[in-house]
Amino acid sequence: MNPEDPRFVHCLQDPDEDLMKVLYQELKKLAYARMAAEREGHTLGPTALVHEAWLRLEKSSPEAWRDRSQFFAAASEAMRRILVESARRRLAIKRGSGTEAVPLEELEIPGEIDDEKIIEVHEALDQLAKEDPLKAQIVKLRFFSGMEHQEIATLLNVNEKTVRRHWALAKVRLYQTITEA
Repeated sequence: MNPEDPRFVHCLQDPDEDLMKVLYQELKKLAYARMAAEREGHTLGPTALVHEAWLRLEKSSPEAWRDRSQFFAAASEAMRRILVESARRRLAIKRGSGTEAVPLEELEIPGEIDDEKIIEVHEALDQLAKEDPLKAQIVKLRFFSGMEHQEIATLLNVNEKTVRRHWALAKVRLYQTITEA
């Protein structure tokens, strides 16, 4: 949602308007965009992802969200953690982590994005966040929320060229980190 979007501005000005309803709809859009990149047959659908993220956001401290960009940063981080946890659970099951045997018809067939790759990206992203928080934030918004460059630029209040440059450099740095591991 664009910060100048009349619905968003109206929610901020009119306490009777349900801001959370508007934000929830935006989260659903992000979740649908993110899940479009996930492998087919993923047990976690866009609605489940947004509901889980919403529950986590409610448990966090909403008063810490000073503005829209902080809210969406928190939402992107929640979605990232949910997808990583899901990938870790599937990998643990795949490797027989002491869990009960599961009938073959209940197992998931690996699809487009490998769970091990999600874990590798997560770990590389944590390293990038230590080195350059802005690049890490751009990656989270782009990769885990499916936002476009212009949306990220608006959200972070930077130039779109800056976002594109940081995105390109972040991809190189993430690749280097993953291949070195």
